[in-house]
Amino acid sequence: MYPTKVIGLIDYKHVKTEKMKTFKFYTLLTSMLFFLALGVKAQDYYKLQQANSKLVVEGTSTVHDWQVESTQFNAETLLKRDGTNGVHISHVEFTSPAESLKSGKRLMDSKIQEALDTKKHPEIKFTLKNDDSVSGEKGTITGLLTIAGQTKEVDVTIDFDDLNPQRFSVSGEVPLKMSEFNIDPPTAMMGTIKTGNEVLVKFDLEFQRSNETFSRK
Repeated sequence: MYPTKVIGLIDYKHVKTEKMKTFKFYTLLTSMLFFLALGVKAQDYYKLQQANSKLVVEGTSTVHDWQVESTQFNAETLLKRDGTNGVHISHVEFTSPAESLKSGKRLMDSKIQEALDTKKHPEIKFTLKNDDSVSGEKGTITGLLTIAGQTKEVDVTIDFDDLNPQRFSVSGEVPLKMSEFNIDPPTAMMGTIKTGNEVLVKFDLEFQRSNETFSRK
């Protein structure tokens, strides 16, 4: 049996050791949270300026080429400038109501909405797959594009124009095939007029820095 004083000393050392472990744990946790907060703060939130942006889809048919334009869309992103010409992008989300694609021709608009099954799948959406970077004025980002309820991975080559610390714009073209999203190309006149399977999505989007927070994670 240990003397009482020895037992007391052992207990004291044990308690002191446990307190030190607890102190180190909370110190490490606080440090991690601090550096995480710094990383989040370093990322700036930018919101789409629709009035200065444009999104069109071009295609072909057995009669003539056609074009539709989105009349309603929204986008937001989180990015961080590296102090040179590089930009680190951590979040991108673009959404547009499928019914907002308009050609100016009622029959064609109806055919497009039918092909996209807009009643069942009302939203077109693009999200960044992983954190990405753009060096200089050109770059490629990879995201998930959802059309008519089908989601596919797509590579998007963009031209990045750093207008000023508060604003930037991105533009580019993305070739797609309707069949990749299980969409049957629209037809008219009892099938005598057929649209081509391939389409070209063109975009020119301007973003403004905002004090708001990213709405979806």
